[in-house]
Amino acid sequence: MEEMKQKIINLIEQEELEKVKQLIDQLEQNAKSTSDVYFLNALYFIKIKNFDNAWLWLWRGLYDFPNDPGLNKLMSDILKILGRNKEADHYFQQLSKLGFENKNFTNIIPANLYEDEINPQTASQSSNHLLRVMQGTIEIANQMNTLSDALSKIGVYSKTLNYYPYYLNYQSDYEWSLLGFRSSPLLNQQQKKLAEQFLPQFDLFHFHFGTSMTFDYSDLPLYIKYEKPVIMQHWGSDIRLLSKAMENNPYSLVKNQNENQIHYMLTSLSDSIKHCIVPDMELYQYVKDYYENVFVIPSMINLDSYVPIKRNQRSQKPLIVHAPTSPYIKGTQYILKAIDTLKKQYHFDFRLIQGMSHQEAMKIYQEADLIIDQLHIGSYGLLAVEAMAMGKPVICWISDFMKENYPNDLPIISANPDTITKVLESILKNQDQLQEIGIKGRKYAEAYHDMNKNSLKVLEIYQSLSKQ
Repeated sequence: MEEMKQKIINLIEQEELEKVKQLIDQLEQNAKSTSDVYFLNALYFIKIKNFDNAWLWLWRGLYDFPNDPGLNKLMSDILKILGRNKEADHYFQQLSKLGFENKNFTNIIPANLYEDEINPQTASQSSNHLLRVMQGTIEIANQMNTLSDALSKIGVYSKTLNYYPYYLNYQSDYEWSLLGFRSSPLLNQQQKKLAEQFLPQFDLFHFHFGTSMTFDYSDLPLYIKYEKPVIMQHWGSDIRLLSKAMENNPYSLVKNQNENQIHYMLTSLSDSIKHCIVPDMELYQYVKDYYENVFVIPSMINLDSYVPIKRNQRSQKPLIVHAPTSPYIKGTQYILKAIDTLKKQYHFDFRLIQGMSHQEAMKIYQEADLIIDQLHIGSYGLLAVEAMAMGKPVICWISDFMKENYPNDLPIISANPDTITKVLESILKNQDQLQEIGIKGRKYAEAYHDMNKNSLKVLEIYQSLSKQ
């Protein structure tokens, strides 16, 4: 263990950071409960200047190993960097109690670790910010991060916490991987302690996808006690009820068919949380009878990250792309069947995108001539928004109910399991229409899904809740 630890420290000094991450991951798999895992992860995140994640690794380490001198030393340092000097003094005093106040830590802390970052980031906690907002605890289609970036541009101190870092590799300020973990008294107690750490740092808490800081929602009374406004944002499969969905959409499928479980979750949440956001009217119908206030704000993206690539001529062999995160719900089997049928008659390429990071998938989307989203849900999701922003035509099932509730200029080509072959064949016969549909898609994304516009709507909600 000591040999591996020293090797990682040396690699940090040499700035071989990819090797550092690989070795730390190996160490985590072999020795999950040692203080070294927390210490080395903190070193890594300090080195890449992610001080929030460094703090979280140290906090978790000190929760299990409160008398570890290395963890106390790093925590004192990182809190100074974050401008939290009173808290930093607490950990320095802990070092004194342990008899390590004069210890030279150069053997375990790389000489170039902090570089010029020791100047406190006091501005992050200053009164110049309109609000201080914490979002958590699951990243859905990069929506937490996108909103956080947009809020930061308009004067909000905004941070995100993600318990579920999937292969898509979305970024968060704080990341604590609890993939595969189940609710337990010990884990909920630790999560509640983390919530208590964040309470004085933030004015408002914005949760997503039916999650909160704890698995058992035991943190929710804390926000009421300390008069911290809370809002819940639901995104789809967390609340979609098959019985209600079928009323407006005969092709509906849901991930969770246990409607009693969804009802229990919504009842539990709405007992403590009175305000909710959903991205469209399809989801509004599932939550309107639970929360006191339901706001509809479309999903948002950074349009600057989705710039259409101009082509001088039509592709000789068009590329059709489908990227299902959930093949059953997206209707992938019907799409593949349609592709196989049409391949016998038409000249085109097809790519099925699975298991890639978001950035890797984006590169392929830019090459596509047509992107297929889903055939069952009846409303469009983030893939369709991203595709439209890139100027790509999109096939997606839009129910009659949602056609009435979306803006009239929605340029999505609608198809369901019964019509996908016919719709695709029509497009392959009339490819000249794709460019114009793509242009309309970009305009639609600019009008309704711009993070700079939609974040202002979220801020209005925040400010109204803060005044109550």
